[in-house]
Amino acid sequence: MSNISQPSQDSRGLPTGLDRQVELAKAIFRAAREDEDHRRTYRSLFSKRGEIEKLHRLFFKKLALLIADRGDLQVPQGLDYLDCFATLLDERQLQSYRELRIGKEGEKGDPEESRIRYLITYITTEVESHRVMKYRRALSDVPSSVKDAWNLDYVGKSRLVDKLAESIFTIPITLKPESDKKGFPIGDTAHDDALVDFFCEPRYSKSPPSHAQLLYLQFLLKVLALADKWIDEYKKSGRELENMAAEWKRYLGLPRTPNRSKMYGQAIDKSSLEGYENILNEKIEFNALQARVKAFVGAIAEKIKPTSDGEPSILFYFDEAQHLTTFMVTMEQEEPRWTGYQCLCKALTYMLGVPVFTLFLSSDFRLSEYSTSARNFWSSRLLSSSSKSCNENLNPPFVELPFDVWKTSSIVTEGSHSADEICSPAFMARFGRPMFWANFEWPYAKDDRIVDLAMWKFELRFEDPTRKQRSDYPSYELIPLLAARLDLTFKSDQDEAVYLEQVLVASGMRTVYSVPEHRQYLCGGYPSEPFLTEAASRVMFAYFKHQTKFVGQDITTIISYYKKNIPEAICNWIWGGLIDEGSRGELVARMFCTLAHDFSILKKLSIDDICFLSFSQMVPVVDFFHALIAPELVDKILDARPQNTEGRPLKEVFQDAYIHFTQFVKADNKPVISDEAAYLLFTRAAAIRSCGTLADVDLIIPVWIRGEGNPDRWSMTAVFIQVNHCGTARRSIHSDVQEKYTFFSGGNGRRPYITIAMQLGLTVKNKNQDELVKVSPPLLEKQQGNERIYPRYEISINGCSNEVYDVIGSSKTYYDCYSRLLEDAEDMILSEHPRQGRFLDAVKRMKPCWMLGSYEGAMMKENSG
Repeated sequence: MSNISQPSQDSRGLPTGLDRQVELAKAIFRAAREDEDHRRTYRSLFSKRGEIEKLHRLFFKKLALLIADRGDLQVPQGLDYLDCFATLLDERQLQSYRELRIGKEGEKGDPEESRIRYLITYITTEVESHRVMKYRRALSDVPSSVKDAWNLDYVGKSRLVDKLAESIFTIPITLKPESDKKGFPIGDTAHDDALVDFFCEPRYSKSPPSHAQLLYLQFLLKVLALADKWIDEYKKSGRELENMAAEWKRYLGLPRTPNRSKMYGQAIDKSSLEGYENILNEKIEFNALQARVKAFVGAIAEKIKPTSDGEPSILFYFDEAQHLTTFMVTMEQEEPRWTGYQCLCKALTYMLGVPVFTLFLSSDFRLSEYSTSARNFWSSRLLSSSSKSCNENLNPPFVELPFDVWKTSSIVTEGSHSADEICSPAFMARFGRPMFWANFEWPYAKDDRIVDLAMWKFELRFEDPTRKQRSDYPSYELIPLLAARLDLTFKSDQDEAVYLEQVLVASGMRTVYSVPEHRQYLCGGYPSEPFLTEAASRVMFAYFKHQTKFVGQDITTIISYYKKNIPEAICNWIWGGLIDEGSRGELVARMFCTLAHDFSILKKLSIDDICFLSFSQMVPVVDFFHALIAPELVDKILDARPQNTEGRPLKEVFQDAYIHFTQFVKADNKPVISDEAAYLLFTRAAAIRSCGTLADVDLIIPVWIRGEGNPDRWSMTAVFIQVNHCGTARRSIHSDVQEKYTFFSGGNGRRPYITIAMQLGLTVKNKNQDELVKVSPPLLEKQQGNERIYPRYEISINGCSNEVYDVIGSSKTYYDCYSRLLEDAEDMILSEHPRQGRFLDAVKRMKPCWMLGSYEGAMMKENSG
């Protein structure tokens, strides 16, 4: 029975991949051998070297075109390759090899197949060599600013501290396994072993945590002792003290270089440091050992830089510190639990009061593990009142990292960018973190692959087995997507919400803006990064498309899943205590606008065009209203005329006007309401949500009125939305943004704008459709001075049902979901009360919120008489 492996096959029994290429190549050479003219010609050329090389070149070109679609490769030279062509083109030589079963290089096997594979290896090697040469030539033309961005480790933490080491005496420690050679920098070694193995040694679990703490302390002291010897020699040489840190950095070099690896090797060996022979004796009193350590480290720090202002003289940094937080020093059943990170922090408490600063760097952000609050802290001594400056021992994480840093100082030049350019992935990637635009500058960058990378980064990873897993969160796949697009805020007084936000930072591309001094939670969000929100929009579409795989993946069905799942998910997260609802009406309005935006695009899409789908394309204002408002009412809006001056219907004035947003961003003051801000946010595919002093405007959607040129501030206007979700109607305020906010900065023509008042709280269905949507009546008489007035189209929308909004599904389930979202203050306060009925009535008598019935027990007069 033959021991030759059979080629891989597809479902039809045909070879695939390389095996298929081999079979096709065999056919080329077989046809030549079977041709009588070829056989006669080939034998006659044996004595004519130049002619036979031409023939070999002809067949090699055929093979190279088949394998790599390349006809420009050099024919291989040498006896080995000459043997390949002679065997493949001469039937007699092939048969003689087959009789002996001699493959290439003397091994047993099919001589024809082995020689074809030998030639294919040459072709693929040459193609790769050409690609590398082409890349290097292209790379030589890339600006240095782009190369710097490529070198950023996501947001540049590693390179930042590496640069810092030039000005502060630094002990750099990178904790990466030896096998991990990706990114900058590679991991440190000691005695040819990865240094991370010392810090994460499984044997520590066989001893009390205090043993690991003291081993870590011994390591730190031995490293400082070795540094102290170098400092003495440096000072004896008479060199400048100002250059000491930079010279020390140069002496150590990069990870795995001789001096650095030798130093860490000496620090982890079993020898004791002079004067600290009993350091591993766990019976030594903490205060006594701390005093010795502080004197030792303080003397070294004084040699480096005498300090009087509290600035650090010595910096330790631990890069890739997530390995410390995931390594458990204690046994699985043992309490309390101690991680390597916690033990190292405990070791560092022996240095309190000396000018030593320690940084822990990690892209896997867990506030509860790196810089937890006092109420959850794991070391009472570190926070004890007797500790000097105890409130400053553990600092909030540094979160100030590069943002909006492009290869040139100007990211946007007004009037220079066409609508198509603004919607392109490469343009959107300019904004925010530098990792995406730097990828686009790569010589062989492909848009789809970079978009796929951004989409992948929205995949949540719950890696702490002691906390809730993703299956515990309803619709967990939608959490980062809707958080990015709707600007969701997570509760800071719920542990699970705080934990979830940390997960989003670690694996959902959420940005940390600030960590308060108390460190009980972080302040984060999704800033204006249009490339990321485009990726989030595509992931969301893929999610709903997958949801419909058993019911027919047509666009109408997919849209129905948007209508059902998004409000349902938001409702569950609010009632589950995860997200801070803030103004619920405004949140619902952001949902409506986002859904209308997406549906405007999806309704024009066929299922066959999904591969061309982009949610960052320009959406006509008229299409937006058709997607937002119920079909029976939308014409009333489109036929509206301005309230403050004479003018044409809305659908005519805005027939060539477009919105462009994939997310909402916060705005806090009046200067943001301007056509300049509208233009800048339009280029970033962002709409505005008010979060501060804007009393009568909740949402602003920038609108571009297409003219002869590219978008600029003088072609911008907006849709201004005011939201009311109280249970009773109130007078709608349609702001005169021309006067109150000085929105328009001049220019030619009078730009129209739209104001919408959404009365969402009126959830009872209204039989009179005239009351559901009201528009400004046309101005019948021309008034003096109107030529200076910008036309304002006023729209009032009452209710929150599918009778009014086309983004709400027709099922009662959808209606009930929005009703829950818009419940009044009483229900919000008591939404988590565990008992209902008479228990809830008893709570209401305590008057958490005044309502009808709160006046029980008071005897009131029937009249004033």
